[in-house]
Amino acid sequence: MADQKVSREEVTRLIEDAAYLQDEADALQYVIESVPYDQSPPGKRSIGEILLLIDHAQTSYYRSILEDALNSERPTHVDKFAHFEESFDFDGEIEDIQKVLKKISKHRAGVVNAMKNIPLIDWETTIYNDNQQLLLVHLMQQMIRFERGMLKNIASQVMEYSKEKETKREIQQRQQRQQKNGEDPVNNT
Repeated sequence: MADQKVSREEVTRLIEDAAYLQDEADALQYVIESVPYDQSPPGKRSIGEILLLIDHAQTSYYRSILEDALNSERPTHVDKFAHFEESFDFDGEIEDIQKVLKKISKHRAGVVNAMKNIPLIDWETTIYNDNQQLLLVHLMQQMIRFERGMLKNIASQVMEYSKEKETKREIQQRQQRQQKNGEDPVNNT
């Protein structure tokens, strides 16, 4: 694996993909208050919890490994870092969702700036994950795939909430029309 070459285009695409999370966090600031971001659907995380997990993964796991791989004289072993799923601690409360989104955006700007300053050759740094070799660029691509999956979960929840809201609005409008026309909305007579 150590003899693989990383292209400038691959790194540019990675940096653009990494910047996307910052754009998403900025965009969510305008719509987040219109969805129940602190409610967890059955068996799933809430939107707020997902956002906190994304930020935790970015700052305590991926960025830490990135920095270690670039700054350490010794090979970086991923297993010496607590996996973000294991080290993530959520108490069930989100005090200020806007603050969370701003923090994600700020942290991502820092990661993107750091990535822009990494020389092309350093993206070919070999790290070890369970004794398997992995290029640094591929680890960061894993981060992007993880985030995309989480953002899809958020989008799915937002769509479900929107559909639910629309259905409730339609039912309410139908009931109001029926009441206006003197019909019994419960028995439809």
